[in-house]
Amino acid sequence: MSERLPENIIICIDTSRSMARKDYPPNRLLTSINAIKKLINDRYLEDPSSYFAIVKFSDKPKRIVEFTNIKKHLFEGLDSLNLSGKSALGEALALSIKMVIAELRKIAAKSPKILLISDGKYTKLSVDPVKMARLAHGLNIQIDSFRLGTGSSSNILKKISDLTGGTYYYNNDPDSLMKAAHELAYSNIKTYGNSKSAIMESPVFLRKISADLLRVQDLTKDQEQRLLQIRGLADYKKCSICFSDTNPYTKSSFFVSGRYCPNCQTPYHIHCLAAWADSQKDSKMRRAGTVRCPHCFYLLKIPTEVTQARKLTSLVKPRIKGNNEPKTPEISEALLTKYNELSEDDVFGSCPVCNFIFEEGQELVRCGNCNTLYHRNCFESLRNNRCKTCGVKLHLY
Repeated sequence: MSERLPENIIICIDTSRSMARKDYPPNRLLTSINAIKKLINDRYLEDPSSYFAIVKFSDKPKRIVEFTNIKKHLFEGLDSLNLSGKSALGEALALSIKMVIAELRKIAAKSPKILLISDGKYTKLSVDPVKMARLAHGLNIQIDSFRLGTGSSSNILKKISDLTGGTYYYNNDPDSLMKAAHELAYSNIKTYGNSKSAIMESPVFLRKISADLLRVQDLTKDQEQRLLQIRGLADYKKCSICFSDTNPYTKSSFFVSGRYCPNCQTPYHIHCLAAWADSQKDSKMRRAGTVRCPHCFYLLKIPTEVTQARKLTSLVKPRIKGNNEPKTPEISEALLTKYNELSEDDVFGSCPVCNFIFEEGQELVRCGNCNTLYHRNCFESLRNNRCKTCGVKLHLY
């Protein structure tokens, strides 16, 4: 018997007016809803551990059902859909990616997937669907698509699926749509030897999806009230690691260096949380500058200024006499690099200057001291040619 990979699947369904056409009796939307119900039913016959969420989009996207494996809630959400407006495809993908990232931050997260169901007609608003597809690819999120209606020269759904390594299904009648739903339901057979799990555990990937900590001024009134309730009306501006308002490392108040977990609102000094992160055994997490909340295990990002300060502190520590540990060089060589020579971690990395991912055909430069990668034009904009990560002055020969 085949082992199956539990998935978090977002059903992203078009509910714009063009989905009212009756070329798929009784209309495109109702036929799509029936196909989704078949997908959910067939998946749960084989794998009840997968979860689904539902996002609809017309003039703007809307979250209808959060991730769940309760069929009743999913079917009620599908039955509530109605037709209206235009098709904000790019915005819908942006919302779906945001929901996937929130799930990936949780411990023991499932493999992510987005299923896009549409006739391919969309309104060109502020968010470009192709740009969202490239973002999904960088985050290892696969986007499958069910296409309804006649084809066109600019097949946006096929382009999105191809960019993310997903499957594109062109369905020219209700029967072929049902067949596609059945095929996708049974597609989560676990294969060995692929690199998907390795990518999801890489330091670069962990850094990309980790959540920023909240400052005191970021808390809403509801979150402040919840903190007071959880902590028995005690002062919620005290670190849950050192149990003090004053930061033991910088002597600053909690208002300056205090942060909250965005998932459970537990308070921490950023330096105490960084020290907690250093004490953990997971080297990938330390390399990524990330840590799981000690309270709820949500994946959190250690602020860059803290990690850099800790690195600088370690560099200026007095050396023991006779220690032959090499010193950081004053100047280092910068190396031209080709995209097809990048390692798995590098492919899913991003340039520290512009924060965009690397793509085929781009000229890249690597720091010879710490291996940080830059786009060629970004490297040339570095102040005094100094690497943003290690501070070494770089020379491109």
